[in-house]
Amino acid sequence: MRVVSKHPAELTDGEVAAWRSFLATDPELSSPYLTPDWAKLVAMHRDDVRVAVYSDAHGEPLGFLPVQRGSSYAAMPAGGPICDYQALVAKPGISLDLSAAPRALAVGRIDLTAGIAKNAVGQQLLTSDFGHVVRFPEGYEAWCAQRLAAGTKTIAKTRKKLGKMTRDLGGVVSFDAFSTDAAAFDTLLAWKREQMHRTGVRDIFDHAWIVGVVRGAFATPPSNTHFGGAMFVLRVKQQPAAVLFCLRADRALHAWYVGHDSQWAAYSPGLIVFLEAIRAAAGAGYSELDLGPGDYAFKESLANDSRPVGAGFIGGTGFSPVIKAAQFQMRALVESLPVGRARQWPAKAMRRLDIARGLAAPAQPGRLTPGPIRALIPARYGIGSPDLRP
Repeated sequence: MRVVSKHPAELTDGEVAAWRSFLATDPELSSPYLTPDWAKLVAMHRDDVRVAVYSDAHGEPLGFLPVQRGSSYAAMPAGGPICDYQALVAKPGISLDLSAAPRALAVGRIDLTAGIAKNAVGQQLLTSDFGHVVRFPEGYEAWCAQRLAAGTKTIAKTRKKLGKMTRDLGGVVSFDAFSTDAAAFDTLLAWKREQMHRTGVRDIFDHAWIVGVVRGAFATPPSNTHFGGAMFVLRVKQQPAAVLFCLRADRALHAWYVGHDSQWAAYSPGLIVFLEAIRAAAGAGYSELDLGPGDYAFKESLANDSRPVGAGFIGGTGFSPVIKAAQFQMRALVESLPVGRARQWPAKAMRRLDIARGLAAPAQPGRLTPGPIRALIPARYGIGSPDLRP
């Protein structure tokens, strides 16, 4: 077995085809974040993205693990704080030595912020969580019936609110599926920045590489069926009332950013846009919408499946893996103590450190800087938020 480090742009057509074929054989790996296209997109805006490429003695590809190599101390998932899932994408039925990846990438360790548990990296995870997944392979109505049978009333309540919204506003409510409206997209980013400013969370759009990745996903043409963005817009009098922007890969969607105009908050426009997006996606041949990890009631009410994940690391050599192991040990110790809310402090501190490390790497020279995006945002908006709060 051979493991080498490659820039995503150096991957051969054969390696990309093998990567795609490995994804197609494992439903646990349906996420857009695990595609070669995601690694290539992030690499266009960060110069430290590399892929550990496994191959056999004849040069046939066996596996792929993309990272961003911020330093020789530790690597992170490609896309850092805006990448929800990580996994080793490998040929079915084979076992690969994960410890060979840090050596090939010349890093002390590879951190996993949300590694997929039902994957080779699952053995390296030291915490447990899960992503909320909405699956609708049999269509929208079948999914609605399944959620009703499970006892959730969210769908019925949201439908009533959409009906009331339409009646109250005189029939000026409309919905655009798979929209390419750049103005609506800019409005969504503005809403997210305002939300982040209001809640005191760091503005990720102050970092040029993130702006480039998000806008690059939106600009990917619909003709690229392997990867791209998918935007859904709820409108009142032709103006955005709520916008949901997803990543897409083949038949899977992953909800990325959602926002709404606060003047319509009484109608729950965020939930309406999710419900209508699921309806439209099912009609277009998609089979799932991943909502990602996080304790939000709306995720629990819509999801009918889950994707087990966890945090951990792939150890290499030197002090780097030793220090990371000590951090997880301290976290486990505190979480086992009867100290109330203080049990959450180590986990929060580790997440904040991961976000800071991921954001710190500079974008390549000549890439989009924070200035141009500010020019697109009305003065009344401030900073935004990357989470999924409708």
